[in-house]
Amino acid sequence: AKLNPSPVRRVYGTPYFNEGWGLYAERVMREQGFFTDPKHLLYQYEATIFRAARIVVDTSLHMNEMTFDDAVKHMVEKGNLTEPNARAEVGRYCSWPTQASSYLTGMLEIIDIRTRWLARRGASDRPALRAFHDALTGAGMLPTSLAEKAIA
Repeated sequence: AKLNPSPVRRVYGTPYFNEGWGLYAERVMREQGFFTDPKHLLYQYEATIFRAARIVVDTSLHMNEMTFDDAVKHMVEKGNLTEPNARAEVGRYCSWPTQASSYLTGMLEIIDIRTRWLARRGASDRPALRAFHDALTGAGMLPTSLAEKAIA
């Protein structure tokens, strides 16, 4: 992205790309065989459940479908947080709408883009995966819908 000719693309970032890319990288590491210990997989699954709980809370809070206390309860019960940590998390979600949702949603969008990109090229080997990563990151940290168009 730093080599992109567009000054905006060199510095602008959207959380759906930034945070989604981080989770996507974890997934690629698992796909490439770096996480072989069942404890690592269990941690990843637990973290995915936590991030899914964030989507529910983030969306529900900003649609006025959940109170602050209901959101804390949800994060304790579904996100596996202690109440003090849940209160801090929910407070953050209130001050930064959609950011908490961006991790898992961004990763899922990047996976969808990758699936379509590789299918159009009829390849799924390591060189093709690397070419996808180079194309996507080289386009800049665009919103995922624009990133897909930029690398089509």
